[in-house]
Amino acid sequence: MKMSINDSRGFVFLALGIFSMSALGYGAGASSTSSCKPPSFSEMTPPKSSVVAPGSEFSFVASRTTKQKSIKVQIKGQSVGLVVEKQKLGPYLVKGNLPEEIREGFVKVAITAKTEHSCAGKGGWLLNIVE
Repeated sequence: MKMSINDSRGFVFLALGIFSMSALGYGAGASSTSSCKPPSFSEMTPPKSSVVAPGSEFSFVASRTTKQKSIKVQIKGQSVGLVVEKQKLGPYLVKGNLPEEIREGFVKVAITAKTEHSCAGKGGWLLNIVE
């Protein structure tokens, strides 16, 4: 049995169509993909690499998609107590204090948080503590 070029093209298109439909059934379609956008952090105060005293206050803004209770800060492995305030347009103003017992050197204010859709994010900045 001979196949003409038109028959073989039709067969290829049919095979591709079946493959495409089965792939869509397994979530490969554009409409079934989801993107995870992590929370963002901005307006860090004092600014990066600032010289500060032990126990100084710091603050930053967490994006409005951030889950409020998921916001955590660690400094040199120590969890830091935070005050989190929801702002008018949705983002969160986060405030805390550097540990009093860290007297000198660079420290990273290490931020972790999740969004309402459980997308995890990290951020932070360095400060120079000088007594």
